[in-house]
Amino acid sequence: MTKLREALPETLRTARLTLAPPRLTDLPELVPLADNENVTRWTTRMPYPYAHADGVDFVENIATGADQKPYALRNEDGAFIGVASLMFHAQLPEVGYWLGEPFWGRGYASEALGALVAAARATGLAPMLAAKALADNKASLRVLEKQGFQRVREVPDDSDRHKGKPTVHLELEFER
Repeated sequence: MTKLREALPETLRTARLTLAPPRLTDLPELVPLADNENVTRWTTRMPYPYAHADGVDFVENIATGADQKPYALRNEDGAFIGVASLMFHAQLPEVGYWLGEPFWGRGYASEALGALVAAARATGLAPMLAAKALADNKASLRVLEKQGFQRVREVPDDSDRHKGKPTVHLELEFER
C-alpha cells in the first residue's frame, strides 16, 4: 500500500476543484466546516465536536502518516470545502470523503471522488478500491455508485459511533 500512496499525484485538478495536501492554513475553513454534526454524523473517524486541535492533528499527523493519502478539496474560488482520501488500513485501499454542509448538492463529491478514483486507477497498483457508507446515507451511496462502485454486502457497523447500524460495503474493480 505504501507504493500506491507514494505513486498518487501530489495534486489533482478537475474542472472545478483542486485536490492538494491539507495544510495548516486550511484550518480557519476546515475546523468550522468539520465542527458540524450534520457532517460528522456520517463519518466513523471524525470527532464531534471538532476542535482546532483536531484539525492540527489531522494536518500534522494523520495526513502525513502511512495509513492514508488525504486531499484538501478547494473549489474554483479557492475555498476549502472538504476532504477526499484513500485509506490504507485494510486489504483494499478505501475511499472516503466529506464535504462542508454549505457545499452539499453541487456535484463536488462526485467530481472529487472521480479524480481520486482515476488517479488510483492510473497508478496500476490497485486492482480495486473499497468504500463503505451507512445504509441510510443515500447521498453518499449515490455518489459512490455513480463512480461505478458496486454493493457487495450490508453488515452492522463496528465503529464506536455507529455500532450496529447497517453499513453498505462497496467495491470498484478496475478493468485489466
